[in-house]
Amino acid sequence: MKCTKLKGGSLSSTSLYEDNNTEFIRKEIQTKVNREYGFIRWYSQLKKLQELQDTGLFPKILGVGTTKSTAYFDLEYLRNYSDVKTLLSDKVLTDNQIEEMNNAIWRAFKQLHSTKFIPNKGAPKLYFKEEIEQKINDACMYENFHKFHTKGALGAYEYNGFIVHGLNNYINELENYFSELNLTSEETIHGNPTLENIMYSFDENKVIFIDPYEESIIDSKLLDYSQVLQCSRSLYGYINDRKVDVKYYTVSYSSPIPKNFKVFNDMFEKRLAIECTAKEIQTINILEATQFIRMLPFKCAAGEFDKAKYFYLQACHLLNKVFG
Repeated sequence: MKCTKLKGGSLSSTSLYEDNNTEFIRKEIQTKVNREYGFIRWYSQLKKLQELQDTGLFPKILGVGTTKSTAYFDLEYLRNYSDVKTLLSDKVLTDNQIEEMNNAIWRAFKQLHSTKFIPNKGAPKLYFKEEIEQKINDACMYENFHKFHTKGALGAYEYNGFIVHGLNNYINELENYFSELNLTSEETIHGNPTLENIMYSFDENKVIFIDPYEESIIDSKLLDYSQVLQCSRSLYGYINDRKVDVKYYTVSYSSPIPKNFKVFNDMFEKRLAIECTAKEIQTINILEATQFIRMLPFKCAAGEFDKAKYFYLQACHLLNKVFG
């Protein structure tokens, strides 16, 4: 069979397999190295996909298998679908097309988030401990990032022309915020709906989600919304595909950004203002910043230290907007 490697995943590989009669996506992971941020996450994703099969919002699982040093699962190939990040990056789109895409995402979110359950008391504090404090500690196990992070206790950084301070300047406020955060409900969520993980078909005017994430600690729709903003407002996916400039303690990305992203984000934020209270939007803004902290060990494990440094300062920049 013809095998075409696709983008996606810091530690896993995603490939399209096809011949005259068959086509499917295979997601494969090494089983001998980086198990915590590789295999364990891969397996939890497989289980979440299994649990969400009946929603019709995720690709069908075709099978699971192993080789001597890897494990893999196969998914249906979503013909005529493209991920939203690529559509916004590469296509000439009208405002109406972007609005249709936005509306399809909100319809899919409404369906996904319609299953609600009682939140676990104290879960936001656990989120802080595991997804912020622990992730920083894990990233700092890599000397390259540790030296960069330590700078924050001694002085300032420069991020895209802005002076920002390290996470230590916000850590107490973050801990207090999550200690006091009381969610009225939790929902069935995707867990990682970056624009790269949202597939859209203009023909069907429908969204299919890929690559869900199980280890969210707090399963709140606010978390899902924050990860759309991570890509539409903070431009994570677009910049992650390109080179960032890192010189000592100065990071920048200066190339032009396609207009589609601003149009999409303005529409998404306008809908957020309708769907959410002011307090919920504040929580979304803080969660957006934490997405860049949660990813740090994955970037470091993959050797992407420049991206880890850039997005770490993106988190600090966002937190300054909330707490500064």
